[in-house]
Amino acid sequence: MHAPNRFRIALLLCGGALAAGGAMAARPAASAGECFASAFESGDADAIAACYAEDAIIWFPGGSMAKGRAAIRDGFAHFLAGATVKDFQMTNIGQESVGDSRVSWGTYVIRMVDKASQAESVQTGRYTDVQKLVDGRWLYIVDHPSDDPAPPAK
Repeated sequence: MHAPNRFRIALLLCGGALAAGGAMAARPAASAGECFASAFESGDADAIAACYAEDAIIWFPGGSMAKGRAAIRDGFAHFLAGATVKDFQMTNIGQESVGDSRVSWGTYVIRMVDKASQAESVQTGRYTDVQKLVDGRWLYIVDHPSDDPAPPAK
């Protein structure tokens, strides 16, 4: 291959790489919900906590408030010590964005197995959250999931 041909091929490859890099930069950042869903299904409390800002707040369903990434991590580690998540689905019903902040709301379904009894169960609920764009990543700053109410007695 002659030097001019190699030079043209190198230019084409560099141009392709620059175009791909521009396309990647234009891709919107994943939501905190996408981060959470993947981490929660993997059962990794550290990965879950990484979806939250350092000073984030969560109100655990049926439980207390946790403030800060470390406390949030500990809350999920406690939950995951007793249950294995088989499947997790979030259904986004709505979302509003203003600048580097986003509010979203929807429903969730968790299919899990109790580690002690091996009993399978399904937990359904709803959520409202506030996310903030931090260093190119959407992170939860407020997360408020809650269980659906029990069905009425018959």
